[in-house]
Parts: sequence; structure tokens; C-alpha cells
Amino acid sequence: MGWIRDVKSMIDDLNRTSPFMRVWGPLLNFPMVLGGLFFLNHFEAVLILVTCVGSVLVAAQMHKRAPFTRLSSLVHVVWLPLFPYLVQVLLEQGVTDLYSAWLAFVTMTMGLCLVLDGRNIVLYLSSSNSKYEGADR
Repeated sequence: MGWIRDVKSMIDDLNRTSPFMRVWGPLLNFPMVLGGLFFLNHFEAVLILVTCVGSVLVAAQMHKRAPFTRLSSLVHVVWLPLFPYLVQVLLEQGVTDLYSAWLAFVTMTMGLCLVLDGRNIVLYLSSSNSKYEGADR
């Protein structure tokens, strides 16, 4: 399967070149996928799982065509409508159990990711450094 190979290649490239991504990638994606599978009977978990897997698949295709471009931050644009929805769910329900704690973790990490993505898009548009090279220093 080519898409699995593309995702593995992207992850290998990121791990080889960026100490930041070596930590951030698994911290962001593994809990989202595992939690999404564990809480599959919740609507928000299904949305998170589909959005996370879809983002990784699209990111792998972008990386295949333009490795390490800051423009790959655009893959998280699909999180923009989901993020405020998750905030609303948390505000209404609070953090009362394992599921809502997982939702809080997902919401916080994705919020941070969206801030970093915004920074990367600004850097892409405002400088000649369109690559991630040195972005994690």
C-alpha cells in the first residue's frame, strides 16, 4: 500500500531531521488515534480519529511532493471547525472522566498545533525560508 509507505517515509524523514518533530509528532497523533479508537462510541472521538488520520495522509502526500515545506501546516486547516466545537463540548460538560480528560488533551494539543501552524504559514509567506530547516531551534 503506497499511502502507508508515504506516511512511514514522512515520519522517518521528520524523525531524522527534527528533534522537535520526533517528540511532537507522536505526542500529537498517537493519543488522538488511540483515544479515538478507544472512545469510538462517542461522536467527537470519531471526528477526531477521522480528522487526525486524514491530516496525516494528506501531510504524507504533501511531504512526498515538497519535503519539509512550511506549507504542510495547511493540513491542519481541517481542525479549524472542530477546535471550537471541542472547546464548546468541554465547557458544557467539564472534565469529569477519562473521556473528557482525553478531549481536553486533544483540544489543548491541537490548539497549540494551530498556533504553530499559523506561525509557519506567516513565515512561509513573509520569508524566503519556506523549509522547516532550523524551524525547531
